[in-house]
Amino acid sequence: MRNPVSIIALLAFLLCAAPVQAQSAREALLEGKALLAEGANYADQDQLLAARTLFEQAFTDDSLSIFARYYAAMASTALVNILTGMEDSNQKRVIMEHVNYAIDHLETTTLQDESFAEGWLLLSAAYGQKMEARPLRAVALSRKFNRAMSRARELEPDNPRVVLLRAITDYNLPRIVGGNKDRGLEGLYRAARLFEEEVVEDPVLPSWGRDDTYARIGIVFMDRDNLEEARTAFERALEINPEFGWVKNTLLPTLEAMEAEAAGS
Repeated sequence: MRNPVSIIALLAFLLCAAPVQAQSAREALLEGKALLAEGANYADQDQLLAARTLFEQAFTDDSLSIFARYYAAMASTALVNILTGMEDSNQKRVIMEHVNYAIDHLETTTLQDESFAEGWLLLSAAYGQKMEARPLRAVALSRKFNRAMSRARELEPDNPRVVLLRAITDYNLPRIVGGNKDRGLEGLYRAARLFEEEVVEDPVLPSWGRDDTYARIGIVFMDRDNLEEARTAFERALEINPEFGWVKNTLLPTLEAMEAEAAGS
C-alpha cells in the first residue's frame, strides 16, 4: 500500500504546479508583447522572431492560446512589412512564409472563437499582404479580405482598430474599386476619438493602433500639402509612442524635406 503522506505530497505538488504553468505562459505572452512593440518600433527582425517564439510557448495554454496565436501572427505581419520595404527579390519566399504563418494562425483564432473580432481584423490585413505579394490571386484573396473585414465590423463596429484599418483601406484603395480618401480621413478621425475613449484593463488584450492613427492622419495631410497639420499629427504620434521608428526615421524626414522645399520656393 502506498504511503498516504506521499500521496498528500503529490497532490500538493500538482495543485501548486498548475497555477505556475499558467502564470509562466502569461508571462511569456506579456514579455512577447513588449518585444513585439520594440521590434516594430525599431524594425528589428530578431526581436520580432524572438517575440514570436515566446508567443508560441503559450499556444498550448487554453486560456491564452487565441491571443498567443494572434500576437504570433502580428509578429509575422510586422516582419512582412519590414521585408516588403527591402529591394531584394530573394526575400519573396521568406515573405510568403511569414504571410502564410500569419494567415494559418489567424484562421485558427477565428475557428477557436468565431466572435473574435480582432482575429478577423488582423486576418483581413494578412490577406491584404498576400494580395500584394501574389497579385495574380487578387480576385480570390480580395473576397477573403472583404469577408474578414466585414465580419470584424459586424462584431465590433466601434472597435478603434477595426475603424482604423477600414479607414486605411478606404484611403488607399483606388476610387474605381470603392476607395474614398475623404471617407478614409473621416474614419481616421473617428478611430482617434475611439482610441481616446478606450480603456484596456488586461494587458493580454490587444491595445495597438493609437499612435499609428496619428501617423496615418499625418500622411493624409502630407498628401494634401498641408504640412503644418501633418507635423502636428506626427508630433502627436510621438507623444503616444516616443520610439515610433516609422514616424521618426521615415515620415518626419520626408515632411522636413517637403518643408524645406516649400520654404525655398
